[in-house]
Amino acid sequence: MRNKALLITIIALFQMGNFLTAQIHGKWHGKMKINETNSLTIAFEINSSENDALIAVMHSVDQKAYNILVDSISSGRDDLFLSIMSLRAEYSGKKISENEIEGFMSFPGGVKMELNMIRAEEFPFKIARRPQEPKEPYPYISENIVFENKAENIKLAGTLTTPDKDGKYPAIVLISGSGPSDRNQTIFGHKTFLVLSDLLTKAGFAVLRYDDRGAGESGGSYINASNKEHAADASSAVEFLKTMPFINPDKVGILGHSLGADIAPVTASINSGLAFVILMAGSANPLTEDIIEQCRAIYPAIGVSESGTNLNIEIIKKMFEIIKDSENITIARERAVKALVEFDQRAAELSAEDIKLLGYRTPLNINSWRDFFLPHMKYDLFHNSAEYFSKVKCPVLVLGGEKDMQVLPHHVNLIKEGLEKGGNKRVTAILYPGKNHLMQDATTGDPGEYGDIENTIAPDVVADIVNWIKKVVE
Repeated sequence: MRNKALLITIIALFQMGNFLTAQIHGKWHGKMKINETNSLTIAFEINSSENDALIAVMHSVDQKAYNILVDSISSGRDDLFLSIMSLRAEYSGKKISENEIEGFMSFPGGVKMELNMIRAEEFPFKIARRPQEPKEPYPYISENIVFENKAENIKLAGTLTTPDKDGKYPAIVLISGSGPSDRNQTIFGHKTFLVLSDLLTKAGFAVLRYDDRGAGESGGSYINASNKEHAADASSAVEFLKTMPFINPDKVGILGHSLGADIAPVTASINSGLAFVILMAGSANPLTEDIIEQCRAIYPAIGVSESGTNLNIEIIKKMFEIIKDSENITIARERAVKALVEFDQRAAELSAEDIKLLGYRTPLNINSWRDFFLPHMKYDLFHNSAEYFSKVKCPVLVLGGEKDMQVLPHHVNLIKEGLEKGGNKRVTAILYPGKNHLMQDATTGDPGEYGDIENTIAPDVVADIVNWIKKVVE
C-alpha cells in the first residue's frame, strides 16, 4: 500500500513537471528597452526535445539575427531563466499571467535591460529561416582546434571539418571580413563560414575556420592588429593544416571574403606555399576609396538626400586627411573632434530623415566615425592591396556580385587585371548577375536586405568554387 502511494506521488510529480514545461512552450516576444528612446524587438521560441528537455532559440528581430542558440533553460511554476552564452547574456522572467512574462536581460558589467514579453500563436513579424545551416550529426568530422601564430605567441581557436581521417585531403583556410569576427563569420543572422565549410567539406575538402584574434575563443587584440597581422594569422593557419597527417600539404589554399579578400594577397606574399587563392567580394583599391564608393552607392539607395550624401562624404574625407597627417590615432581623434565643429551647422540643416539614416547625432559626435580611429586603422585605410597582386603566383579565383553595394562590381575586373599585370596567368574571374556582397541571390543588393534572404550563399557560387578547386588540385 505504501509503495502504491509512493508510485502515485512520483507519477503526479512527473505530470506536474510536464504541465509546468507545457506552460512555457511557444512563441514569446517583446521590446527590450535599451534606453528611454531606443529598444530592440526580441523573441524566443521554446519547445521540447525528443527526451522532453526544454530547448529554445532567440531572435533579435530588428538586427535580423535569428535562431541564436539558448544554451540552458530552467522553468518553475512562474519563473523562467534562459542563458545565451554566445551573447554573454541571460534572461530572467516571471509569468504574471498565462500569456505574459515580466523580466529583464542581463549583460556583462551588471547591465540590465527590461524585457517584458507576450505569448503569440504566430509572431507579428517575419522570422527568416536559414535552410542551408547544417544540423548535427554532420556527415563528416568536425573538431575544435587551437593553432598558434608563433611569431607573436598568439593562440587562435577554430573548427576543422574533414571528410575523414583516412586519406590526404586538399584543404582551405577561410579568412573573414572586417570587424572582430567569430569563426562562422556571423552577419545579419547568417553564419556564412559555417555554411560554406559544410558545403565544401561535403564536396571532399578539409576546411579550417577560426575566430579572429581578440574574438570568440582566440587570444590577442583585434583593435591593435592591422591587415598584415591578420595575414600572418591566416598563414599560421595554413602551416597548422600542413602538419595534419590527413591533409595534403601541397594542396592547401585560402579563401578570403570582403576584407578577408584584401588580407588574402598579403597572406600569399608571406606564404609562397599556397596551392590556390580565392578572393570573394574583394577590392582592388585602398579602403579609403572603397568607403567613398560605398557611400555613393548605399546612401542614395536607402533614401539619403544628395546634400546629406555629399556632406557625409566631405566629413569622411576630412577624417581621412586628419588620420593620414597625424602622428598617431590618438592625436588624429583629438583633431577630428575639433574639425567636426565646422560641420555642425550644415548637419543641423539636414532633414530629420537624413540625420536618422546617416546615424548622426547633432551636434556631431566623433562616435559616429569611431571605427576610423581604432589603433590598426591608419595602416588599413591607406595601404593598397593591389601592391601585393604581383606576389601572388598560384592560381586565383576572383568572385563578385553584380548587385554588390559594399565593394562595387567593377573590382572583379580590376583585381583580375592587377593579378595578370603582376605576371599571374592563372586567374579566373566570375561576376555573378543578381548577387550581393554576401554572394546571395539579391533583389536590390542593399545590406539591409541580407538578413531577409533565407539562403546564406548562392548554391551556384559554391558549385563554381568546388569545381574550380578540384581542377586546380587534381
